[in-house]
Amino acid sequence: MKIAVVAQGAMGAGTGAALNDAGADVLTSLAGRSAASEKRARDAGMKAVGDAELADADMILSIVPPGEALAFAERMAPHIRAAARKPLFVDCNAVSPATVRKIEAVILAAGADFVDAGIIGAPPKKGVEGPAYYCSGAAAPKFAALRAHGLDVRVLDAPVGAASGLKMSYGGITKGCTAIGSAMLLAASRSGAAEGLRNELAASQPGLTPWFEKQIPGMYQKAYRWVAEMEEVGDFAGEDAATAAIYRAIAQFYEAMAADEAGPKKDVGALEAFLARKPAPVGPARKTGYKAMMAKASRAVTTLTPKEAMTLAGRDDVVFIDLRDPRELEREGRMPGAVHCPRGMLEFWIDPESPYAKPVFQEDKRFVFFCAGGWRSALAAETAQNMGLAKVAHVGEGFKGWKDAGGPVDGGA
Repeated sequence: MKIAVVAQGAMGAGTGAALNDAGADVLTSLAGRSAASEKRARDAGMKAVGDAELADADMILSIVPPGEALAFAERMAPHIRAAARKPLFVDCNAVSPATVRKIEAVILAAGADFVDAGIIGAPPKKGVEGPAYYCSGAAAPKFAALRAHGLDVRVLDAPVGAASGLKMSYGGITKGCTAIGSAMLLAASRSGAAEGLRNELAASQPGLTPWFEKQIPGMYQKAYRWVAEMEEVGDFAGEDAATAAIYRAIAQFYEAMAADEAGPKKDVGALEAFLARKPAPVGPARKTGYKAMMAKASRAVTTLTPKEAMTLAGRDDVVFIDLRDPRELEREGRMPGAVHCPRGMLEFWIDPESPYAKPVFQEDKRFVFFCAGGWRSALAAETAQNMGLAKVAHVGEGFKGWKDAGGPVDGGA
């Protein structure tokens, strides 16, 4: 198979190398490209040819900066129109659905089939999984032929615009979070709050700083490419004026970061200094008392009065769970039909993967927990709910309230 891949950035060269390793004949264009691009193309096994020969390929994969996507399609259109056998044109760029439909119109007018694609993940690398090449449109199954040539192609059962919409949404989230995080780290650094913010993030958001440490340093040299992508995301969200404005502002942020990276590196240096800080040891954890735990549990689960509990007694779809210890059962008596579950075994009885799992907790029923006075049952009901039991409640006044309200009792001293 002869495949044209333009251009030779990290993603284009990585894609070309993966296809070349799988036995494809990979073509590219070096017109107007730098010496670094020429080296990447050579290392990837990509053969430099003219535009007319690109149009003779089985497929053309457009992997260019977002701002150049439409121009590249327009550049190739005359050559595609003149080709005796039309290539499949696959636009793999981070552009909005509106832009990709403009590109589609250019290619269809030239007589070729068109596929909308969005690449999510890092450039292909030997021994590393990814990225995913999502694609949509009527011709998308043709692009899936490259699965046999090493690409993870995922076909969406959707029209042109869907793959680009997915890419816009995903890129908007990841690159948007990187921008917002970077902006606030810089603001903290300018105000003298860098050390305090670094310590607080480590204490209250332990998963966030490692993400920043991974994402932000890789942004500096890519910021210039992300400007057009964030503008495309703004267009994608155009019906929501506030969201569109957010992403146009993020595009401006990346434009400033690109200028800083190419020049003084003032902001780059501030971000590197922030990320290099070691957070201070986290102090002792704040203690949570039983009252706060019970209040939280009571807000999370349904609390029944004894009278309400009595209306559920005897129903086939309701199971009452008695959490009291054996001495309490002997002394106070039992609720007829209730299942006795020692509080210390609750989690092990509920979890189906536990060796102590009980069949009663695997049934689709409503579970009503009770103890002596409603304290243990509130915490137990919250635990059961967190473990996946969907229909959970507890008796707020416990077994004492049940007895006082005239509920039936077996045994007791």
